[in-house]
Amino acid sequence: MSIKFGIDLGHNVRFDGGAAGVNKSENQLIMEVGSKVISKLRALGHSVIECKPNSASSSGHALRQRTYTANVANVDRFVSIHFNAFNGQAHGAEVLYISEAGRKLAQPVQDEIVKLGFTNRGLKYRNNLHVLKATRMPAILIECCFCDNWKYMTRYDAEKMANAIVKGFTGQNPNSSKK
Repeated sequence: MSIKFGIDLGHNVRFDGGAAGVNKSENQLIMEVGSKVISKLRALGHSVIECKPNSASSSGHALRQRTYTANVANVDRFVSIHFNAFNGQAHGAEVLYISEAGRKLAQPVQDEIVKLGFTNRGLKYRNNLHVLKATRMPAILIECCFCDNWKYMTRYDAEKMANAIVKGFTGQNPNSSKK
């Protein structure tokens, strides 16, 4: 069964690069993992709509463009990819959701990321995030890991992270690609 995914590669507009990481910004990490997720989903026969603006006049404008794209394209599932940051010591992965359908989508993704050796921070209900509130389909926001934690960033591998996310979505092991 082919699924139509809306993939949001958050923090990609000039005034919002996301968190500062150990050796890469959150935006760089999102693009690294997100492009692989998109490629792998397409290779498995799924449709993917990229829900990222090319430009925006504000953070709110960028968020509205992301959710508008997903809603107009009538995607089956909306996924926003991110990396956390806090104090250089916090660690782990978590997936945020707003609906029961989102929670069901989130659990297998979280399980697969945790298998990579990241601490399980669990699923988190969040009703104050635009990308979860304004989409009309099951939606999740993935916080892959803390990009400001040196110890955990040595464990990070974009290929493995993308494979874990795709396997969580589809139950299938994606073919490794070096794109």
